[in-house]
Amino acid sequence: YFGARRTCGTRMPLVAGLNIGYRGQHLNTGKLTFTPSRRCDTSATHIGNMSRSHPNCLIIPGNGSGGDIRGSNYYGWAERQLKDAGYEVRMPEGGMPDPLYAREKKWVPFMRDDMRGGEDSVVIGHSSGAAAAMRFAEQYKVAGLVLVAAYDDDLGDELERNSGYFNRPWNWDQIKQNAGFIVQFAGTQDSLVPIEVQRKVAKALDAEYHEQPDGDHFFSPPFPQLIDAINENVSKLCK
Repeated sequence: YFGARRTCGTRMPLVAGLNIGYRGQHLNTGKLTFTPSRRCDTSATHIGNMSRSHPNCLIIPGNGSGGDIRGSNYYGWAERQLKDAGYEVRMPEGGMPDPLYAREKKWVPFMRDDMRGGEDSVVIGHSSGAAAAMRFAEQYKVAGLVLVAAYDDDLGDELERNSGYFNRPWNWDQIKQNAGFIVQFAGTQDSLVPIEVQRKVAKALDAEYHEQPDGDHFFSPPFPQLIDAINENVSKLCK
């Protein structure tokens, strides 16, 4: 199991998705209000070095991600699907450093230096990996940011509190400025991250937000909505 600290041994299947809204469109759902913003800007410097066909994709797992992550959650499935679609996919070969604690001071430099993430990368972060992806995008320009089961506080957990991601405010504006697009997936029945927390992140980032009714923590493939969202947004960047 790779994910948020409050571990759950059951891997729940992903159910069909409900697209609550998307970046660039005003939508009022009662609990969530998304305000207008640019969907993407093909003149932005952060896509200046990106291939006109495909950027590369970084898959950043949740904590516990030592060794080969391909057999866990949806990671290996997503790698195969993205490669089949023509993307270069970069996995943390041998696992992420500091896999249990997933500390920012270890993970963000690893994503930059070892996985070579940058302005031509779509960074796909799950659970703890979503927190790492957001902190990465505060510092570096990326082609896109895809967040799965994201959260912005320590959830009352000591290990989360010591990870470093939650010891200061989030610079949401900087993340939005640095990312060509932002997509977020959430499950209403997530056993580790409350859905209210995930909705709060989506609102702060003005994200293209996909909420899975009765979905859990995205433990198991298939996850076709992920591939579809990446293809759709990359196609806009590459026009």
